Amino acid sequence: MKQVVDVFGAHGLRIFPEHARAPRDGWAGKWDLLRHLGKPRYSAQPLRDAIEELIPKNTLLGDALHPVAIPAVNLTQGSPQVFKTRHKRAWERDSKFRVTDVALATAAAPTFFELAELDGNRYADGGLFANAPDQIVLHEAEHYFGVDPGMVRILSIGTTTRSYSVAHSAGRDFGIADWMDETRLFSVMISAQQQFVGQIMQHRLSDRYLRLDREPSHEQAEELGLDVATEGARVTLTSLADKATTDILNTKLRPFLEHIPHLKIKRD
Repeated sequence: MKQVVDVFGAHGLRIFPEHARAPRDGWAGKWDLLRHLGKPRYSAQPLRDAIEELIPKNTLLGDALHPVAIPAVNLTQGSPQVFKTRHKRAWERDSKFRVTDVALATAAAPTFFELAELDGNRYADGGLFANAPDQIVLHEAEHYFGVDPGMVRILSIGTTTRSYSVAHSAGRDFGIADWMDETRLFSVMISAQQQFVGQIMQHRLSDRYLRLDREPSHEQAEELGLDVATEGARVTLTSLADKATTDILNTKLRPFLEHIPHLKIKRD
């Protein structure tokens, strides 16, 4: 994971260059919205480059050492899709997909990146329906591996999620520009999903569910964003992560780090 952090820290401003971000000023923001009505804001190639620095480009999902479930939205079929390792012997399709292509499919956030394509189907970001994929994890363990929920521990790692609310003074007549201003629509979706899923997981698993996250202060939140990769944002994110981890490293977190997984992938 240290390598993942280092690589994305180095590639961050290539993936999300500062000059391409939406301006915050009123008229400049509206003009920028018009410019991007017919095209995504960022190229997916720098993201592909970062992924391939971590994982050789021809690595297949079937090469995974442990069971994996990765959500995306199949826009060709009009349905959610979870890319999976071979939990069942009859499953052969997903294991033949390249990991890089699957990663681009689950990360193809609307307005940010172009749609990803695998095997003739086009995909958008899995966060549209499973930004907090904790329920998928529990379902896979219960339904496909026959694991009793009492044997499950879930460590859910967040991204400095904060509750998102709108000031009363903002009014009620929100149009396209209002919802897209500073990624307001995505912030609402992410916050609502994660809070709802977290409550359900807490009810089902009690202390066997741990959400590792840290809400930024108002000042810190000002320099963070879905597509902000500045040095200031990087330092803020890593500092929040360090604080969230060290506070519970030898208490709540230890049982999760010591947990030994027993699920096995089917092999030929």
